[in-house]
Order: sequence, then structure tokens, then C-alpha cells
Amino acid sequence: MKIFNITPNLSFQSPDLVAKFHNASFLTLSPMEDEKLQNNIFVKCEISSEAYVLMMIASEICKDLENEDIGFLSGESSVGEEEIEEIVDFLKDANFIIADENMLNFHKDKENIKALLNLIASNFNLKIIDSAGNKLDFNSANLGELKELDNFDGAVVYKHTKDDEFKGGNYFKIVSKVKDGELVTIKSKNLNITKTFKFDKNLKGTIAFLGVKNLDNYAFEVVKTHKA
Repeated sequence: MKIFNITPNLSFQSPDLVAKFHNASFLTLSPMEDEKLQNNIFVKCEISSEAYVLMMIASEICKDLENEDIGFLSGESSVGEEEIEEIVDFLKDANFIIADENMLNFHKDKENIKALLNLIASNFNLKIIDSAGNKLDFNSANLGELKELDNFDGAVVYKHTKDDEFKGGNYFKIVSKVKDGELVTIKSKNLNITKTFKFDKNLKGTIAFLGVKNLDNYAFEVVKTHKA
């Protein structure tokens, strides 16, 4: 079994689903590497650039989209044309697409993401499910002009409801100027909270994990931090 995975960190988000598909081969498109996911090909993309990558894939299989500016989409998403070819080859005998619910509900370009997922799934005869294993249907989604990407330069948190921890790796610690065990105030458009920062040497990049009680907006957010 082969699965095209478009979730930030599937083994963290849905360990039960990973256990169910323990014999599967994955190709994951994400801004974060899921090192616990076995048999996984990792394609790193910029935060929130999934629609751009899906459009590049769609342009390979749909003549109506072959005039898209692939160079621009590739530059903005940081996914090369060679990687798109690798994804297309993987999809030829894949079985499922796993799509992140938060992306489908709160991404600024969610309608285009749904339309492109539907086009790709239809072309390769794939089933689309969410990280809970529920089957998804995007037949009614309409494709429009792709939206401009937001800027995610700086310290970024990935918000979730799995726990209440605030943890990040070395790069996040440097960018945000926080220390292990330090009580930190985290502020953004949607956040104003205080938590103790935990250093996790296994986490890479400038994205930290931030547990929250409720999540009713996009999971990734640029934050400003300072000692409480």
C-alpha cells in the first residue's frame, strides 16, 4: 500500500492511523519532517504552500493547467520540478491521500486545495481520507486563482490539541531567543499565552510545537516571544 500524506506530522497527530497502515509506504509533503514515520519519503515545502505544490502536480496530468508558471510555484514552495516528478511517479500506484483537517478547514486557499486534491485523486483513482481515517469527497470544489502565500519568516509555532506543551529545537531556540525551562510569553494575532519552554534536541527547523486547548484557526503561526 502507498499513501500520499499531506499532514504536518502524522505520527504525532494520528498514531492510531499510522499503526493501521504500518505496512504502507508513505510520501509526505510537509514543512516539518516526521522522523517517527517509517517507510517515508519526505518532500519539504514552505509553510502553507500545499496549493502551489498540488498545482504543480496537477499541471503534469491536466492539459488545461500545463501553462501554469511552474518556476514561480517551485520557487515559492521550495519544491523542485524533480521532486514533482517523484511525487507523480509515486501516485501512479498509490492507494490513498491523507489530508490534514486543519488545512482543509482553515488554510486561506482551502477551496483550491480541495479542488486540486479531487483532480489528482480522480486522475490516479485514489481515495482521500483525513487523519482520523474518515473518507472525504471534494467533487463539488471549484478551482480558482491561487492565493498569494503569507510570510512565515521568524519563529513559528505549530498549534495542536494533543497536549499542553511548548517545545522546540535548537533553531527555534536561537530565533526566538528562549531558553530551556524558561517561562515565556507567546504573542501573535491569535495568541497571548504564557508557557514554559522545553528544549527538544530531536526537533529541527524554526517550528516549535505548541499545545492549545482549542484550535479554530490555521495551525501554523508566526509568534513573538519574550521572558515572562
